[in-house]
Amino acid sequence: MENASKFWIQLLVYPKEFFKSHVLENKLKYFNFAIVVFCLGYGIDRLEKQLVKFEIRGILDKLEFINTWTGFWLVSLAIGAIGGYILYLIGGWFYNVRVKWSAGEGNLEKSRALYLYSNFFISLFIILDSLIETIIYPIPYDPYSYLQSFEIIAIPLLFFFIFHSIYISYAGVTTITDVKKGRAIIWFLVLPILVYLVVYIALISILYSYF
Repeated sequence: MENASKFWIQLLVYPKEFFKSHVLENKLKYFNFAIVVFCLGYGIDRLEKQLVKFEIRGILDKLEFINTWTGFWLVSLAIGAIGGYILYLIGGWFYNVRVKWSAGEGNLEKSRALYLYSNFFISLFIILDSLIETIIYPIPYDPYSYLQSFEIIAIPLLFFFIFHSIYISYAGVTTITDVKKGRAIIWFLVLPILVYLVVYIALISILYSYF
């Protein structure tokens, strides 16, 4: 347990040393665990967004089972098992493409490891957030509930892990691959940040216009 804690703390706090020690030397510890966390986090995230869409379309009441905690977790597991693993494969492949666009020599296995580990803490946060919500809220999504103090804390934490994951990715790719840093800044820092900003601004605008 202590070794596992050190492993993940090193990834969070010292990503350059982490990738040198583990990915560069092909010592991929807890890799299957990271895949499970990634896939489940993806499943939860997709379902949460889908519940909002169902409410906007006025069909959430017809899909009552999904908006129970039992249904929510079962559907999230199903989505994650299929869609999450597909995303891991495609996301790792595109990560490798970006390495090549950054004038680096591609390595698909290494790129998938970089992609997976750099997204670990976002996925873990999503899972832990949903576990806490399962305890304190009666249903997964209530469009009529007020913003709670827990959510006020969770939202900035989510943004922290999102943008920190971008830093982890950049630190990893510039440490264990031969990319040119100028190009890597564009493909692994600037563009990912812009994509997240555009997506969340668009989402907030849609929700604001709806309510």
